[in-house]
Amino acid sequence: MRFFRIVVLGLCLLAAGGLRAEAPKLVVAILVDQLRADYLDRFREHFGEGGFRLLMEQGAWMTSARYNYAPTLTAPGHASFLSGATPATHGIIGNDWFDKSSGKSVYCCEDRSVNGVGTDSPAGQMSPRRFVGATMADQMRLRYRSKVIGLSLKDRGAILPAGGKPAGAYWFESASGRFVTSSYYRSELPAWVERFNAAGRARGYVGRVWERALPESAYERPESGPLKFPHPVEVSARGGYEALASSPFGNELVRQFAEAAVEGEKLGSASEPDLLTVSFSCVDYVGHRFGPYSQEVQDMVVRLDRELAGFFRFLDAKVGLKKTLLVLTADHGVAPVPEFAQAEGLGGGRLDEFALMGDLLGRLEERFGAGSYLLNRKIFNGHLYFNHEVLLQKQIEAQTLARFIREWALSTGLFHHAFWREDLLAGLAPGLVGQAILQGYHPERGGDVVLVPKPFVIPSAQASGTTHGSPFSYDTHIPVLFWGAPIRPGRYADEFWITDIVPTLSEVLRIETPPGCVGKPFVRALQP
Repeated sequence: MRFFRIVVLGLCLLAAGGLRAEAPKLVVAILVDQLRADYLDRFREHFGEGGFRLLMEQGAWMTSARYNYAPTLTAPGHASFLSGATPATHGIIGNDWFDKSSGKSVYCCEDRSVNGVGTDSPAGQMSPRRFVGATMADQMRLRYRSKVIGLSLKDRGAILPAGGKPAGAYWFESASGRFVTSSYYRSELPAWVERFNAAGRARGYVGRVWERALPESAYERPESGPLKFPHPVEVSARGGYEALASSPFGNELVRQFAEAAVEGEKLGSASEPDLLTVSFSCVDYVGHRFGPYSQEVQDMVVRLDRELAGFFRFLDAKVGLKKTLLVLTADHGVAPVPEFAQAEGLGGGRLDEFALMGDLLGRLEERFGAGSYLLNRKIFNGHLYFNHEVLLQKQIEAQTLARFIREWALSTGLFHHAFWREDLLAGLAPGLVGQAILQGYHPERGGDVVLVPKPFVIPSAQASGTTHGSPFSYDTHIPVLFWGAPIRPGRYADEFWITDIVPTLSEVLRIETPPGCVGKPFVRALQP
């Protein structure tokens, strides 16, 4: 028996040593801006073997993954991705919001206390200081000697997932065609970023033409609208490279920059795991312009599949995929173009916020007399902010004003509901929509009333295109895919929230979850 126990103990130690050797050296967290969940099944037949299919067929695919809050916007999605928190905790309640203390709109990553590095423009004055709490990136640094790098075309896409003190966060300055950072992170660009910028890669795309990647017969629907293939990439009137973001070449540029980051920072070469966060933005730009049922979106996703396949081959050569843990998701979905929804018998429409605010302000004066009852004359992601000094002077109860605005909103036929601040603070928000608004409401930064448009109604004064931000499935249903040695492959239709990503990864990495994390690990997708 003693001999048997020694043998068993030895086998256990060998097994533990084997697991330790296979522990991930590099975690790659990929977020695709506006990648709706249905795209993976709709376009699957056009994917190659090494991109999305690698994750879908050899990884754990959470087919029912959703956002458990609204607004479903870019900045909140990137903030929740690796924090496991909702806006109610991390405070990123929009790309921008109304700041009650200053009476002005603030941008989620704006930080005038820092300077740009690699640029002298305000595009470099960014940091994560408005984010409250920590991300998985921070927890990895506290547990290990992990090097963390975040990158994207968008500043918020690079900054918010990478945590409080990454080794670097880099974003694209469209005016110059360079990747830049801020003095919050470092005093000068590292040599590998300077080399990448010096190559003038953005300039090399000018004059390129975005053609279809597939035969026209392979696309789901015929083209519609005034803009049709092919789409040329042109320098803007100001000499900038904004057009790159609305073409597949922007994703190609980010993939190249991500590969340069792996090489330049020697990610995955140390004994403890590093983290690279990559946000691909171009699906979002094209989706806003053409809508989720356009040939452009289909083509963009198919081309992104090819970029991912190339990136994964690169990781295999440089780090080894067996030593890499991959996770891919999206920051939100997108609504159909309203005119398309109407043509399909789904209702919907465009909500002209400027005209609505004019109507509301006029009705408030009719009911309560002349006065500035609201601090903001713009609806910020559905939020209205009361001027409590005026209410006090006129002896008007905040609840009275909230009820009046709710009844006005419902009378327009455009809104599903209107939630009052005090009800949200008390947790009195019924139904899935109410709970989504509750999880997206931050007590310090939220308004006094939150308006929720009806399904397929989008807040837009524009005559074309579409947007996102609602608590409805077309905006909340996103893909979540895990791949790596610790992952048990399968297609899982279980309930899964965006806030469950971090607890699942934290279980693999044996780290503490971030302080605001409200999710739980999905243990069925983990190897024993």
